[in-house]
Amino acid sequence: MCVADHFGLDDPESPLLAEARTAWRHWCAQDGQLAVVDDLLDLRGWTRRAQPAVKDPVLARLTALARNDVTARVALVWLLIPGATALADRLGDLSPEIDGLVAGQLWIEVSRSHHLGPRGIAQAILNETRRQVTAELGVGNQAKLRDKVWTEVRLLDHFDERAVLVEPTEPDGEYEMLELFDAALSDHAVEGLDIWLLHELATDATAMAAPMRRGRCGLTSPSVVERVARIRPEAVRTLRRRVCKAIDQLREYATARTDDAQLAEWRATHPERMPTERELAQEEADFDALLQAGFGRGAA
Repeated sequence: MCVADHFGLDDPESPLLAEARTAWRHWCAQDGQLAVVDDLLDLRGWTRRAQPAVKDPVLARLTALARNDVTARVALVWLLIPGATALADRLGDLSPEIDGLVAGQLWIEVSRSHHLGPRGIAQAILNETRRQVTAELGVGNQAKLRDKVWTEVRLLDHFDERAVLVEPTEPDGEYEMLELFDAALSDHAVEGLDIWLLHELATDATAMAAPMRRGRCGLTSPSVVERVARIRPEAVRTLRRRVCKAIDQLREYATARTDDAQLAEWRATHPERMPTERELAQEEADFDALLQAGFGRGAA
């Protein structure tokens, strides 16, 4: 079974694709910017020939439609199937179920692609699909960071199970914080390593009874930062700046999440940017340094 088979989009006359083709004609009639081909089936060929400056606005419009229209998601998935198939082929030695894993993650990334920037949308979706699938299979630096971050905190699933058994009488601050972290990671408001740093600082601040009235509730108190800096490659001053930036980003994101309109505006002004090769290399180097120094309390 190939990636297209998992969606039922291997046949141009399949019900889902037929519905998407009909919808495409309707969208083109309503939005002249989309009307670059008469039939959705011709869109793949057009995207291969078109220059990015011409192609990007069309994909951005289709992505915007996919935010609230399942048929538009089907159209976008169909458009990306060749790239997803090539991705599954490259990752084929990682799992016998790679086609299904890629297909499932592709649908997830398409469903939340509306927050991407206006350029390079197709490649950004495929890149994130690759990163998440390899992380799920325990391969690469993304998997290392995900595993290490979440071994330090309890997963939301555990709280969901507890919530079924006991109706909370008041807001659960720990749950709300984890929910915020999970959403912030999904929306790329902060990095996984930033959450790990905040957890380490909070652990030390609590153990050292750091005063809450200074240093970002004690998180950036000199003694706390200096202790965490022993297992970090940065200087103390650099680490403090990074932590303060992460806190500010989380505060801005948390404020935006209180209202759907504000969150939509935040996403529009914070388009997802895929990491550069240099950034990925630095992330890998940082993680290796943590491993050498002893990652987390279990290594102390």
